[in-house]
Amino acid sequence: MLDQLTIETFEPLVGTTFWLHTQDETGRRKIQLRLERAAKVMESEAAHLPRNPFSLYFLGPGSIYLEQKIYHLTQEDAFPEGLDIFLVPISKEANGYQYEAVFV
Repeated sequence: MLDQLTIETFEPLVGTTFWLHTQDETGRRKIQLRLERAAKVMESEAAHLPRNPFSLYFLGPGSIYLEQKIYHLTQEDAFPEGLDIFLVPISKEANGYQYEAVFV
């Protein structure tokens, strides 16, 4: 399913809440992330790729740092069953940690 996704899939979801589902020593957790931005990358070099590469930028809480790895995310309207997406922490902002997911 991930190979079917394009930036156009996510552009209408900018500003919406995604839920990250994870488990730690205290049990299962749901962490709220907000999709801040969807951006095209390397468009001029993408002719040989099956889709135009893009990145998604999520903002998470400042009290929880997520390591880079694959996480299961849901979004109520578009992805109620969820997606497994590789997230990378890229910065700490005043209002939380920012994460990036790259689709090539």
